[in-house]
Amino acid sequence: MQKVADDNLSNLVKDKQIIAIVCNQFGDTGKGKFSDYFASHWADVIARGTGGNNAGHTIVVNGKQKIFHLLPSGITEDKNGKINILGNGMVIDIKALCEELKELEKENITYNNLMISKDAHVIMPWHVSQDRAKNMSQKSGGIGSTGRGIGPCYADKIARRGIKKSDLFDKEILEKKVNKIKQFYPEQNIDFSQVLQELSPCIEKIKPFVKNTIQEIHKLKEQGKKICIEGAQGLFLSIEHGTYPYVTSSDPSLNGTANGVGLNARDIDLTLGLIKFPFMTRVGAGPFPTELGAKESEDHCAQDGITLKAELKKYQIPHEEENGKIKYDPSHKKILEMINSQDSLIQGIGIRLAASEYGATTGRPRRTGWTDAILGKYARRINGPRFILTKVDSLAGAEKFGICYGYKLNNNSFIEYDQDEKFLKQLVPEIKYYPGYKNISQIKDFGSLPEGLKQAIEDFEDFTGGKVAIISVGPEREQTIVR
Repeated sequence: MQKVADDNLSNLVKDKQIIAIVCNQFGDTGKGKFSDYFASHWADVIARGTGGNNAGHTIVVNGKQKIFHLLPSGITEDKNGKINILGNGMVIDIKALCEELKELEKENITYNNLMISKDAHVIMPWHVSQDRAKNMSQKSGGIGSTGRGIGPCYADKIARRGIKKSDLFDKEILEKKVNKIKQFYPEQNIDFSQVLQELSPCIEKIKPFVKNTIQEIHKLKEQGKKICIEGAQGLFLSIEHGTYPYVTSSDPSLNGTANGVGLNARDIDLTLGLIKFPFMTRVGAGPFPTELGAKESEDHCAQDGITLKAELKKYQIPHEEENGKIKYDPSHKKILEMINSQDSLIQGIGIRLAASEYGATTGRPRRTGWTDAILGKYARRINGPRFILTKVDSLAGAEKFGICYGYKLNNNSFIEYDQDEKFLKQLVPEIKYYPGYKNISQIKDFGSLPEGLKQAIEDFEDFTGGKVAIISVGPEREQTIVR
C-alpha cells in the first residue's frame, strides 16, 4: 500500500520543479504538515514569502509536535541539505526569529542552510507596542490582531519608511531611519541607543544568513532544484481577496506568495490549495457564513479567557496539564455528544475540542463551521484547481456532517462569494448533510474511505470545479492519502 502512495505522489509531482502550498480558507488549515511532507519527500528548497510571526505552522515529527512561527517547516530537514528561505515579502521580528533558532539548537536541529532576505522588513519594538494597544481586541467589531506588530510594519513598508534587514548592518542608515520614524510614533518615546542595544545580539546572530534571496532562488531554479513555496495565513484573509477589513496585511494568495519569494505565479508548476473538510475555522473577527452558532459563537470566542483549558473545564472533560501543555482525549464521550448536539453553538464547540482548534500563535479559540464550497469555488479561480483536504479525521464519530453549497438572503439564492462585509454577515447558508463516519486515520487509499465522505468529496469537486489531490487523515506525515 505504501508503494501505491509513493507512486501516486510521483505522478502528482512528475515534471514539476516548483510547487506552492497555500491556504484556500481563513488560515490554520495545516500548511505546516504539507510543507514538511514535501520537504521530506521531494523538495530541495523550502521558501516562505508572506506574513511574519502571526503564522503558526504545526508539524508532527516522530510523534513530537513542533510549532514554527517564522521558519519554514522544512527547517527540520536542514541536516539533509535542504535550503530554507525567509523571503522578501515577509516582515520579521528578529527577536522572535532568534528565539526559534535557540529552540532548534536545544533540539540539536541545524539551520546551516537558512537564508534570510535582505529586503524583508523588520518588525521593530514600536510596531508590536502599537499593535497590542490598538488592534488586538475583537470587541465592538475589532479586528482581533495577533498583536505581533505585523500590520504596523507593513503599513510603514507601504508608506516608504520601513526598515529592511540590510539596514540593520549599517548603523548610520539605521539611526537615520529610526530618527525619521519617531514622528509617526510620538507616544512610543523611541530611543535609538536603547533600540540598538536591545537588538544588537540578534542582529549579529542573523547576519551570516542575510542574503539577496531573490538572486539566490533564481540561481537555485536555474540549477534545477525542486522548490516548495510555503504559504502563510489564507486566501480569505488576503488584503486583496479577503473579507476586508477583517484581513491580514499581506496577500497570501498564490500571486502574493510567489511574489514574496521573488518569483511570479507563472513560475509555479503546481499549486496545492488547502481546505479543512468537512468543517472549517476562522480565528479573530469577521464574516463567517457557515459558522455553527453564528453571532453567538463569534461573541463567545471574542470573550477574554476563552481558552482550551477553560472550555474543557466548563464542559467537564477530563484533562491534565504538563509543562504548560494541556492533554486530553479529543474523542472523549462528552466531546462526541457535543459534536452531535442539536444546539449549533455546542456542536461548534465540540468540533473545536475534537480537532484541537486553538491558535498555535495566540491560543485563541477558532470559530468553527461547515466547509463552504462557495469559498472553495472562488479559491479555485484564484489559486488553481488542485486541493488538499485536511483535518478530515477530526470528525470521526459525528453522526452527520454538512457542506455549504449556497447562501440565502431575503428569499434570494447566491452561489458566488462577494467580499462585502454587510452581505456576508446577513447570509444564511444552505447546507447539504451527509452520513458521518468512524475513525479513518489508518486508511491509505481513497477507495477505502466511507461512502458518505467519498460522496461529499466528489460533490465538492463538482461544485467548485477543482480536484482533490491529497487527503490528510491524521497529523503525522504519512497519514496522507495521495490520489
